Amino acid sequence: EALGGKGTLILSDALNHTSIVNGCRAAYAKVKPFKHNDEKDLEEKLISAISEGRPSKDGSFTPWTKIIVVVEGIYSMEGEVCRLREIVDVAKKYKAYMYVDEAHSIGALGKTGRGVCEHTGVNHDEIDVLMGTFSKSFGGMGGYIAASKEVIDYVRSTSPGCLYTCSLSPTVATQILTAFHIITGDDGTDLGKRKLERIKSNSNYFRTELRRMGLT
Repeated sequence: EALGGKGTLILSDALNHTSIVNGCRAAYAKVKPFKHNDEKDLEEKLISAISEGRPSKDGSFTPWTKIIVVVEGIYSMEGEVCRLREIVDVAKKYKAYMYVDEAHSIGALGKTGRGVCEHTGVNHDEIDVLMGTFSKSFGGMGGYIAASKEVIDYVRSTSPGCLYTCSLSPTVATQILTAFHIITGDDGTDLGKRKLERIKSNSNYFRTELRRMGLT
């Protein structure tokens, strides 16, 4: 609800995971799915939304207050990487906001583990809201939101998730920071680099064997 609300249209990838779906439903915004990883269908949905506006009681044209495109970095149930470059280009063409959930891609994708933006060549400045979790690649708990100061201040003051929960414990924060140092190589070792290479190698091996067995 902090980022959405009445008058907002959320265009959500059809295969976004349940957490995103539930979050969109709780936002009191209008939610419309677009075909999975399909920037052409997204463009059609954007054109329709902008030209038709939102429903009004008197039938007059009323534009959406904002349109947010929501995608994942890696789609958790399919193991498929988002076509982020193409989707961002379409969203920005029609002045829509970009929201990227990096729960499964941060610390796993990209040459240095910086996630789907690094992997697809998208500048982080092109993403309006970039969020992820500390419970996967970092072995901790909680999560983060990266956005402009204006957005962060607004979320902090209006989001129930911020208002009614405790801060991370020092132990968990230390675990997360240690994982960051390992991934980036700031710990003085190549452990992070080797782990990233192993993730890629294991994923390719797993995919190859599934295809060999006729399961894909």
